[in-house]
Amino acid sequence: MRKDTKKAGPSGMSRDQAFTFPERWGGRDCLLPVDVEVIKAMKKDMGGDALLEFVSAEFSARAQVVFDGLNISELSFENIWTVFSLMYPLIFE
Repeated sequence: MRKDTKKAGPSGMSRDQAFTFPERWGGRDCLLPVDVEVIKAMKKDMGGDALLEFVSAEFSARAQVVFDGLNISELSFENIWTVFSLMYPLIFE
């Protein structure tokens, strides 16, 4: 990161670095300690990994079967539209 004296906060590092290593820029650790086990329990109570899913498990499984059937060797920005175009009719029609 380049230095920018007009930037709020420490300059020459990302915010993530600034919070992770406050001593590197003369700061102090103001982050609150968190009990990771409590967070895991809360996540489980709220739905577990499904919280981060964009589609149902059934749709994901169906889409994976279709994708696997296409024998695509590599998924990339260059071929994603082609892959989508091939998958769409097999999933929805």
